[in-house]
Amino acid sequence: MTNHVLLDNVTHKSLKINRMYCEDQGDNVNVARVFPSELGYLQNEYPLFFFKNAETGDFETIALLGFSDNENLYLGESGWDAGSIPLSIERQPFLIGFQEQDVDGIPTRVPVVHIDMDHPCVSETDGEPVFLSQGGESPLLERITSVLMTIHRGYETGQAFSRLLVGLELVESLAVDIEFDDSSRQGLAGLYVINEDKLKNLGASALESLHKQGYLHHVYMMLASMPNLSRLVRRKNQLLAS
Repeated sequence: MTNHVLLDNVTHKSLKINRMYCEDQGDNVNVARVFPSELGYLQNEYPLFFFKNAETGDFETIALLGFSDNENLYLGESGWDAGSIPLSIERQPFLIGFQEQDVDGIPTRVPVVHIDMDHPCVSETDGEPVFLSQGGESPLLERITSVLMTIHRGYETGQAFSRLLVGLELVESLAVDIEFDDSSRQGLAGLYVINEDKLKNLGASALESLHKQGYLHHVYMMLASMPNLSRLVRRKNQLLAS
């Protein structure tokens, strides 16, 4: 269950966040939504793919974390075993909501910070404070606000990025069948990647369009992440061996 409420420094003046990356805090997920601005550093750690949103029909960028439901191979005994964490994971238990405010005399829906009060990391006794004693934002909340705004902007950027790639016919489905060291097999369905052959054969105008919008860099970051799939298989084999 969730209990999303608008965050404010009066009602939540004593609120603390005891964030530990673990199954008990809901981090046992096998995929994480990611956004274009993250791809440059996430490609060092995770295999990055496209996944088709069944409701919108748009392709969304994701990081693969495991091979089966509720399996996150980056969770270890001491927390998250990677140098970077996807923003959609880091932002928990906070999220963006919208509130109608008067902006220059015009009613406008603006993004505001909400919090899930039922998330297991929310506390009034343990963890980092959300607000300073005098009511200002703590370093934790300043970081989270920045994360949420990056995510907010990332939705629109991500749609434009994937739609351009689809228009250039650069997105193709990927069928994967993996055999682990214990002879068990796992198929991966619904994943999409960038077609390298078609990328190599793009004309000058298409390449210029990708470059001007900053998308060519994102393309190469996704391609550079592909060796991480083999590393994820190794994580799985190590888990099976233990």
